[in-house]
Amino acid sequence: MIKQFSRKQGVIAISILVVLVLGGYGLYTQWPKLTDPYFGLTTHIDVQMDDSTRTLIQQRIVTAEASLAAQEKSGGEIDAKLYLTIAENQKMLGDLVASRKMYEKSISLNDKAYVVWNSYAKVLELMNDLPNAEKAFKKALDLLKIEDNYRDYAEFLQAHYPDRRTERKAILDEAFATVGQTQWTMIALGDWFFETGECDQGKAHYDVAKTLSSGDTTNLVKDQQEKFAICQTPR
Repeated sequence: MIKQFSRKQGVIAISILVVLVLGGYGLYTQWPKLTDPYFGLTTHIDVQMDDSTRTLIQQRIVTAEASLAAQEKSGGEIDAKLYLTIAENQKMLGDLVASRKMYEKSISLNDKAYVVWNSYAKVLELMNDLPNAEKAFKKALDLLKIEDNYRDYAEFLQAHYPDRRTERKAILDEAFATVGQTQWTMIALGDWFFETGECDQGKAHYDVAKTLSSGDTTNLVKDQQEKFAICQTPR
């Protein structure tokens, strides 16, 4: 005997079916985001190079991977430099995910290597994983306060977070206090003052930068003149 469903029961059944269909579709559309840790990030960049150079880089990777496999099989100590070799060469080929994974393995063996953290940060920046890139830049700077690390972090903030001028100024002031009066610190501070409309301060810092230069200052003078003129333009 076939059971007859009431109108109310039919409506409920259809409603449940609609919910299941919509839920399934939602899961289907969100599945890549849930399963791919690099979803939405740049995973590869096109790199132009001749075939012989590409082959040489690929051979370096194969050699390093073979050495790693042999070390892992023997159960001996892993040479972290092999991870860096693979990471750097994969980056040269444009494979950002492979490069990132190798940097992360290197860091897992030694998280005190500031050079690795800085290189890792640059790969994350290329991937557009900006929050993690900033953490890595800051980690490198925490490990060693040198001009290169200050410069890379300050330039990262300028490129991706231009509105965070106060934070960038704090980094530049710290760099000046730590590494002293260098051509880079003077130019970077001068640029900050030009950006914020403090034209005379910007010009003065460029003047100091020129005295610190050991080479031709033609381009530096040109930059100073152009930025000073822009700074003085009514806003």
